[in-house]
Amino acid sequence: FFLNDTLALIFTPLVLSLTQALRLNPIPYLLAIAGATNIGSVATLSGNPQNILIGSFSGIHYLDFMRVMTPIAVTGLAIQVILLCLLYPNVRSIVPCEHLPTGKKRIFKPLYNKTLIITTGLLIAFAVGLPLAESALVAASLLLITRRVKPQRILQKVDWNLLVMFSGLFILTKATQKLNLLQPFTYAVNSAAGLLGVTAILSNLISNVPAVLLLHPLIAKDDTLSWLLLAAASTLAGNLTLFGAVANLIVVEAAAELGYKLTFWEHLRFGVPLTVLTLLVVYLWIH
Repeated sequence: FFLNDTLALIFTPLVLSLTQALRLNPIPYLLAIAGATNIGSVATLSGNPQNILIGSFSGIHYLDFMRVMTPIAVTGLAIQVILLCLLYPNVRSIVPCEHLPTGKKRIFKPLYNKTLIITTGLLIAFAVGLPLAESALVAASLLLITRRVKPQRILQKVDWNLLVMFSGLFILTKATQKLNLLQPFTYAVNSAAGLLGVTAILSNLISNVPAVLLLHPLIAKDDTLSWLLLAAASTLAGNLTLFGAVANLIVVEAAAELGYKLTFWEHLRFGVPLTVLTLLVVYLWIH
């Protein structure tokens, strides 16, 4: 229901503090966060940026999308758990931890209650089919106009490196459209297997959001099957490499700030089988 990039940013420091306290290898847990935020986000139109774009391009109803995609998300998460257990069989804590990290900051109840009410209203708006962008904008505006946090504090938390990188990717995307470089892919996307393959490749070359922006002109507005395949493939293919999805990069950067390193090859060892298996599930379920 919530954006996968946000969840990756929130959960990475929390999980790393727990693994440190329990003296656990943090790598499988970092992989679990990256994989689960991507796979889980496939279930709804609000789960990730590319699904939001697909919802606006196709006009698919929120609940119809969720009905088709939720089984894929559940199956994909089960595959991820099994794969992590096979790759990292010894992940349990050997030494029991007597002092788990505890939060010292108190919850500001008015802000908590306000956020809970607005978020509930936002989810209801999604469910009844109101436009995603407008609904989210209204919810964000309600939070901003009643805020207690100064804008300067929020801007200090912005990851400008990621923003600059994606600005470059979107420029590349527009240039590709202008130069008509996607012409060779026109016939490939006419089949389910072709669309899955092309989307998976592009998602890992230029990331999944630019891939959706490139491919959406090739799909008819009423071709629901192709939109569902594009949503699933662009999301799940993000697990293939570190560069396939923003959530992966967020996990890596957040971990690096705390002194942990998730390498490209460590992720690839996990990402390749996970992506192949989940895309196979997509093909069998949707097609």
